[in-house]
Amino acid sequence: MIETLFKMIDEKTKALQAENGHSFIENLGLSLEHIYTSERETLEKSTLADRRKAFQFAYLSMLKEEMIQPNHQITPDSIGYLLSYMVGAFTKGQTSIEVLDITSGTGHLSATLNEQNPDLTLIHHLVEVDPVLSRVSVHLANFLEIPFDVYPVDAIMPLPVQNMDIVIGDLPIGYYPLDERSHEMRLGFKEGHSYSHHLLIEQAMSALKPGGLAFLIVPSLLFEGDNVEQLQKFIATDTNMQAFLNFPSNLFKTENMRKSLLILEKKSENKQNSIEVLLSDIPDFKNNQGMQSFLKGFDTWLTENRQK
Repeated sequence: MIETLFKMIDEKTKALQAENGHSFIENLGLSLEHIYTSERETLEKSTLADRRKAFQFAYLSMLKEEMIQPNHQITPDSIGYLLSYMVGAFTKGQTSIEVLDITSGTGHLSATLNEQNPDLTLIHHLVEVDPVLSRVSVHLANFLEIPFDVYPVDAIMPLPVQNMDIVIGDLPIGYYPLDERSHEMRLGFKEGHSYSHHLLIEQAMSALKPGGLAFLIVPSLLFEGDNVEQLQKFIATDTNMQAFLNFPSNLFKTENMRKSLLILEKKSENKQNSIEVLLSDIPDFKNNQGMQSFLKGFDTWLTENRQK
């Protein structure tokens, strides 16, 4: 079924591109909408995982046809699955949570989170400044039949939602060009452009309710180099840092491009428990024994530090 759906998406995307000359990304979204409205019989034979993976393969296939900027790459399944597992583990026992994807792109990471936590009712809020990607995420929501509230706004500007239980995000790396806005923020630099990923960490915490959790994919070198002191102070002052987990280096072309999962809890007056921060390298995802050992260690840490 994945292959059938992939072919339908791919062929329709290329046909639309030949007709209208729009980008492959735009036409990918339109092809999802076409299948959702006109190919119901085929769609209803598929699972959520079938549909998401067919979209993912179509997107990856599209990259061979059209160059896109690095920040438009979708989050790999290996990373999305682990983030989803962590969210599920931290929210165990809850039945419904509100989630903000602060840099949602096509919505693929939110879709993965939903797929991997079938027993948890997720109320999705997606923020994406790129109008093309935000439209694709609306089409993807229809195609997957998952309700997404999509806000086509700049995530570093005042956010349209507050008091979230969870914030997730695969943060874009780089400089934020609007100095007037960054100067209003605690993690903005006094001189020159500020780091967008620093500002997004601040925004993630502002969107959470006290005790809420952020699961953010960040550079592994986040706490190294210049201009890290104010970030370290912010995290120490406003959050209870839970974990910093380095993804396997073989997922990235260079060590400088390596990413990690940063888990932060927004401080709450009602909860001041000190915890041992979990610092670890995640083993190669193909190393089943190593991954089982890692997850066992994580579960032990969670029980000792979060479920006392």
